[in-house]
Amino acid sequence: MSTVSNISLSLEERIALHRKMAESYYNAYDEKAVKDGATYEEWKFAEDALYWSPYFGDNVIELRTHPVSVKASATMEAKAYSVTFPDWGPLNFKCWPSDNGFVMQTHFGGHKEDGTLMDFYSYGFVETNEQGYITHWETHVSPEYNDFLDAAIGIHGPFKQGPEPYMEALARKLKEAGVNITV
Repeated sequence: MSTVSNISLSLEERIALHRKMAESYYNAYDEKAVKDGATYEEWKFAEDALYWSPYFGDNVIELRTHPVSVKASATMEAKAYSVTFPDWGPLNFKCWPSDNGFVMQTHFGGHKEDGTLMDFYSYGFVETNEQGYITHWETHVSPEYNDFLDAAIGIHGPFKQGPEPYMEALARKLKEAGVNITV
């Protein structure tokens, strides 16, 4: 979490920042850097930032207090997916920056050892405050995500009780593959 600045950005500055934020998300995955611990370098979270996904039920995650950081969970996810799909990453990306945040669509995919492509879409909605710090982030996925997860980590959601079973499945996959999960 970053210390919040009290300096408000102009409308033009916020829209430009939101484009940079979306592009930093894409670039981190496109460069295959997330599995090595890279983060979305332009992202700064407000102290009260929240994350939500219907894939994790009605559970709102307070990023400040959650035991697994955004960096650690993204790294574990990218490493675990890459065990089955070594070339996993974005196939296409679009973003729509606005005055109060941005929307992004990422088409993720990868090939299994037999050459089969498995893919899904992820839709991110990010809201920021007047200083450009993220206050709310949510992710939605296309139905193909279920089949992808079954192949990648052996289980899929939705995980109505929250993200813990998903994180446990990622850790299990990494352990079985002998991949270090220290991030």
